[in-house]
Amino acid sequence: MILATLATVLVACGGEPEKGTDTAQQPHLVIGGEDAQATASSHYQMPTPNELFAIVREMAGEGQKRMMNPAVNADRYVSLPARALNFGVYSTDLVYASYFKLNVEVVRYYLAVKKLGDKVGIASAFSDNDFVRLEANLTRGNNDSLEILSNDAYYKAYLKLQEEDMGPTLALVLAGGWVESMHLVMRQVVTFDPQSPLISRVADQKVSLEHLLDLMEQHKADPNIVTWRNKLIAIRDQFDRLDIKRVPHSGKSASGRMVLGDDVVVSLTSEQYDQISKAVEQLRDEIIRTEDQASIKPNA
Repeated sequence: MILATLATVLVACGGEPEKGTDTAQQPHLVIGGEDAQATASSHYQMPTPNELFAIVREMAGEGQKRMMNPAVNADRYVSLPARALNFGVYSTDLVYASYFKLNVEVVRYYLAVKKLGDKVGIASAFSDNDFVRLEANLTRGNNDSLEILSNDAYYKAYLKLQEEDMGPTLALVLAGGWVESMHLVMRQVVTFDPQSPLISRVADQKVSLEHLLDLMEQHKADPNIVTWRNKLIAIRDQFDRLDIKRVPHSGKSASGRMVLGDDVVVSLTSEQYDQISKAVEQLRDEIIRTEDQASIKPNA
């Protein structure tokens, strides 16, 4: 996504809040929404993948299933961290498949997400009725409804993780989703164009990455979180080299109100883009690597 969007994760990162901790003061996740910017500072805004995919579809026209993590790999993640991270990856792939009308893949990835959801402790987020609706709309060729149902599954998973106070797991899920979103978007770029809206959105992902790292910082006592946070920090270091400028905001907000303050403009060169892309691909390879190390062919 790129930006935006989301993602998912887990691992042996469960656990209850420390005694004496005021959970009301702990950061919560805000998934997109027009009013997201008006939320309290204790909330983290993580855009959803479809926000980013909308630009990809407008520019490229179609999705490529070979870029997604093969659904058959879902059974081959056995540790909690791998299952949580790839729950985020598959959730993102599900939204991608529905957005680009890869209808057969929508069912495959829904089942993969459900399977990993069961294993990370949020089985109740996926009902038999939801799957029946998915199949019915697939049969009817109702692509718009498939997209809505896929997004619903995505949101239900996040809400369930929040409701169950599965903070470390949610952090890993978001990490997997963020990396997969970046991967899917950046692989759509054939020729680097600094004026491209897609390149601009990639640069903007520095902000969502910072929010993700802040969220993971809240669970630094968990060794699984520390490991993957450090890997994401290496990508953040690449973003830190980008040129960032503040320019006076012009115009009004979507609601018609005047906006005070500056706009933050992040730009990057072709070389910087290649470095970020390489770092993202290396981390994604680590995340989706199956734990039995057997060879699996990518989606045809």
